[in-house]
Amino acid sequence: MAPKKLPTPDDLTTVTGRTGTLYLCPDLPAVDHNISLLYREIAHLPATHRDAERALWADIDLLLDRRKWLEVTSLTATG
Repeated sequence: MAPKKLPTPDDLTTVTGRTGTLYLCPDLPAVDHNISLLYREIAHLPATHRDAERALWADIDLLLDRRKWLEVTSLTATG
């Protein structure tokens, strides 16, 4: 079994979050999975952790940008 590939900041399939967290996002399901995990993390944060919540929302915003890019490139590749 090949070792699992770890994301690197210079990898085109990786999104780097605002605080340096690396999200491996080679395809739409991977992006959606990462967004789902962040939503769950936000839901479990205490109300007193507003800075952490803002950072997670900023990461979701970056992941949504990646999702849009993947959608556009898949449309142009098939069209």
